[in-house]
Amino acid sequence: MTDTQWPRFYVFKQDTADSPYLNCGSVHASDGEMALLNARDVFVRRPDCVSLWVAPASHVTEVTVDGLEALESPGTSGQEQDYEVFTKSASKGQHARVGQVVASSPADALRKASEAFNGDSWVWMVVPTSTIVASPEDEGPAWFEAARDKPFRHQSFYRTERLIREIKAGQHDPPGDE
Repeated sequence: MTDTQWPRFYVFKQDTADSPYLNCGSVHASDGEMALLNARDVFVRRPDCVSLWVAPASHVTEVTVDGLEALESPGTSGQEQDYEVFTKSASKGQHARVGQVVASSPADALRKASEAFNGDSWVWMVVPTSTIVASPEDEGPAWFEAARDKPFRHQSFYRTERLIREIKAGQHDPPGDE
């Protein structure tokens, strides 16, 4: 049986220009551009957003603070590159971007990140900067404004739960029954 799933992409959202990027979930897409569009449709329908990043899940490396000790020592054969660093300080909540390190491998990046951003982190995540697809900076407002004018209806607007109870109790005649 062949795999019919598109690759998964992590989504990172920045709500305001002075707030950090937060990992808000993931989407499946054929490529980074489609992942960016899917992320906008899924994660930016109502809340404010000034920027989105997506990165292939295959390039994202996560480790708990206990797992840092178990990482193999980094080799010097890899070419150094920039890694975005995200941390999560509790079992609940989102990974927040804390900065960037230059390293030769994900393991090396995790080690350098734990040294550079010494804090109360429960989980560390690194993403090679070169794998990130970002929303267009010059189109920021236009790219995210369209969702503001869409009407929002709370789930209680649809009254389906009440109707289902009435139908089960025999107190409501379904449409078409006369």
